[in-house]
Amino acid sequence: MQINTNRLTIRNLHSNDWKEIKSIWQDFSKSIFAQYDMPHNDDDNEIQNLVKLFSESNDFYLVVLSDTNKAIGTVDLHDIGNGYDIGYCFLSKYQGKGYAKESCNALIDLYVQKGGERFTAGTALKNTPSVKLLLSLGFDQVGTEQVSFYKDENGNDIYFEGGIFELLK
Repeated sequence: MQINTNRLTIRNLHSNDWKEIKSIWQDFSKSIFAQYDMPHNDDDNEIQNLVKLFSESNDFYLVVLSDTNKAIGTVDLHDIGNGYDIGYCFLSKYQGKGYAKESCNALIDLYVQKGGERFTAGTALKNTPSVKLLLSLGFDQVGTEQVSFYKDENGNDIYFEGGIFELLK
């Protein structure tokens, strides 16, 4: 599956995209917002295995610039039974330029055409760029939750406040 927008090509992830995924994850790990997301493995074999698994699910998409074919991010939509949960990750160099919004809108429109009516997303409330993106896509914050992906030096969970967002079409 492939979607073309004015600036982007959005296509299903392929198993040979693992180097692009590794680059995106390594870039994200340097972000101040990485503390609010699950850690990404940087071992080549692990990434290859994960990307192969992701590519078989048809839930993961690679976002590339149409003019250069440069991979700049990923978007994923998972069937959660009563809708789809959306996630995204973009190279920092390409953030704030509308690429995430453009690709998320294109995929949400596609899933609406397939009968999707409800979309959810979660992000740390302190991740203001992600919160702003979700709001600009038409999501509403419908709740909060305490989330932990990391532990402190004593093995205790480190919690942050996560926002629960929903978009109804």
